[in-house]
Amino acid sequence: MTDKNLLFVRITKDVLTNSANGLFSFAQHFNIKITAADIQTEDELKGLLKGNRYDYIYLAGHGDENCFTDNKDFNLSWSEIGNIICETNCLNPESIIMLYCCKGGMGNVVYTLMGMCENIKYVCGAKQTVSSLDLVTAFTMFLFHYEHRGINPVISAQKASFATDIRLECYDRGDVEMNPLFHQNYYCEECGKERIEE
Repeated sequence: MTDKNLLFVRITKDVLTNSANGLFSFAQHFNIKITAADIQTEDELKGLLKGNRYDYIYLAGHGDENCFTDNKDFNLSWSEIGNIICETNCLNPESIIMLYCCKGGMGNVVYTLMGMCENIKYVCGAKQTVSSLDLVTAFTMFLFHYEHRGINPVISAQKASFATDIRLECYDRGDVEMNPLFHQNYYCEECGKERIEE
């Protein structure tokens, strides 16, 4: 089995270290290499992404339909994050963006990220307010079904939801692109062109 790479980016200590460590321990059952970092700036995020390729990127903090934030100093819009991911060319094929933040799986967030970067194939997150422990439990169940049982990411998220009573959703780019609203309101035709042409 080829090793996979997981980047866990935390912008607030509200995401508990014990919960994150539980996720890391579970992920190692599947030969997933963990890179964990606490960041405070956009440049630090770019530094972690540039020159690396990841199968999972976990964004751990607070979030709503507009931005990823620590509710203090760090505040980055989802369109900015999508653009950074695209510019740094940091995703392996079939990679998954995991939104480790409250209500992170909302449709607007997913459509914005995918609209800014064609390399984003899956985005997974919660559609309700949850605790750090609840979310890490749901994500470990997701990894069990996806990595161990080989089940499609969308179905793996559904199974994690049934097991935890948490509304965890995984969006597939193919499904998102079938929605006309995606192309009308979210898709950025010029995004990533400079990187592709290089």
